[in-house]
Amino acid sequence: MENEDKSGGEDKSGVRSVARALALLSALDRKGKNLSEMAAAASISVSTASRLLGTLVAHGFAAQGSNNRYVAGLALTTLLHETDRWAPLRMLAAESTTALCAELDETSAFFVQIGDERLCIDSAESSQLVRRVRLTGEKGKIYRGAAGKALLAFSTNEAVDDILGDMVSFEIPGQRDRTVEELKAELTQTRAQGYGFSHHESTGGSWSVAAPVFIRGKLVGALAAVIPDHRFDQERLAAVIEATKRVAAEFSETS
Repeated sequence: MENEDKSGGEDKSGVRSVARALALLSALDRKGKNLSEMAAAASISVSTASRLLGTLVAHGFAAQGSNNRYVAGLALTTLLHETDRWAPLRMLAAESTTALCAELDETSAFFVQIGDERLCIDSAESSQLVRRVRLTGEKGKIYRGAAGKALLAFSTNEAVDDILGDMVSFEIPGQRDRTVEELKAELTQTRAQGYGFSHHESTGGSWSVAAPVFIRGKLVGALAAVIPDHRFDQERLAAVIEATKRVAAEFSETS
């Protein structure tokens, strides 16, 4: 039996290999990447990427198509499906973002709450040349941005207090700090009007409108439109609010 209490270079090399393999797995996407793109995404050499990808392919965690582009393998997709806590919402998220994007031709995203963060679990990208991109897997603090405010506003007061804790204020990049009391007043307004709004909060140069989505009366997420700053005016804002609230309500009712 081998001594498991090893130290030194061999252990460090093993940990480094695991970290690099995880970086390669994190670089996988739906479109696939070639070897050099995978290596660049993981910040490793092409030869190292080739060796590690060979192991991942052999164990089913990556696959290589006829175009020599790497995508997720069956073992990885099976693991993700079996452990994905958001699996029941995936179809709803995909269909609602597609519907809102088709109506507005603006990037749309579906967010869920995970602790004190909002997580994008699906998005549909605008066809316009200048657009705001929201990638699946993007996270941000729940108290910044329209989607986070929609999620907080329609949660219980106890849940909001648990998230905010003893925090008195928080930073919004490029703006003055926002106090928790100001946020709570905005959450009250969000509940009354049925949507959250943000301008230059989660990201600079864009604005967003988000509405809650419910299944059998339970809040499950927030549907958001995310739009570049140069397409902001009161008429456009009113149209986005109307469409976002209506599409979110339609998918709440049919789920």
